[in-house]
Amino acid sequence: MIRIGEIVYANCIPIYAALRAIVPQEHVRYIRGEPAELNRMLYEGGIDLAPCSAFEYGLHPERYWVVPDISIAAHREVRSVLLFSRVPIEKLQDRRVLLSPASATSNALLRILLEKRYGLRCRYDVGRATAGKLPPDADAQVAIGNEALRDYLRGEGGEHVYDLAELWHDFSGLPFVFALWMVRRDAAQTRSSEIGRFIQALQQARRLAPYRFEEVAGAAARTLDIAPADLLQYWHTIAYDLDEEKIVSLKRFFHDAEVLGLIPSAPPLRFFEYAPAASSGGEHRV
Repeated sequence: MIRIGEIVYANCIPIYAALRAIVPQEHVRYIRGEPAELNRMLYEGGIDLAPCSAFEYGLHPERYWVVPDISIAAHREVRSVLLFSRVPIEKLQDRRVLLSPASATSNALLRILLEKRYGLRCRYDVGRATAGKLPPDADAQVAIGNEALRDYLRGEGGEHVYDLAELWHDFSGLPFVFALWMVRRDAAQTRSSEIGRFIQALQQARRLAPYRFEEVAGAAARTLDIAPADLLQYWHTIAYDLDEEKIVSLKRFFHDAEVLGLIPSAPPLRFFEYAPAASSGGEHRV
């Protein structure tokens, strides 16, 4: 049985709904968590495959294969990865900014934007976002996931609200890739055929998911306390593919993270390859 990490956020619901319709439940075990939790579990071997922070790949590329043709990305705005601020972003110099304990990629993205786009030096701490308002001891905070999306839709969170994917697009002219589906190399080596078949189903689920948005939105709306119409609009801001433009964006993100000392070096992307007659994963360098 393959252990699959499952992000608990709204952006992933269509993919997992499609997966459950395609892959027999007895063949997989889904283990739920926030992105940072899945990063840790994949690194430590608690799961075999998961959508994990792109930043995690930048930190430990030697441990993983990237699954081709699938990601969690946004072409422009994303609505669920935000910066709430008391002051305009360009006035955050020397102010206290709370990073998210749940998302390494979003934190790195914010630092790149603040330091490279705006030329700012801020005081960073990690703290849990407070739904609907900024903590009194912080000037700005990163908010992600379902709470961030609800705050965005309700017009709450802070006097100034910035969509980090939109800021990246304005800065680079590129979409932003928040998460990559990654496989542990040791799991790929020992269970290549089983994992390869799952990845084929995963890529089928990616293609199927947009056709089931309306079907999935009703049940998801009740769970998330977000109106179906808002979920449909939100899902159309998410890109689930991993095309050449997104690969270019990943390389730019890794380069900027290396320049700021957030990762040791910008890694090449190495993809899992599967052929039914093959016995192990391979690599393809970009």
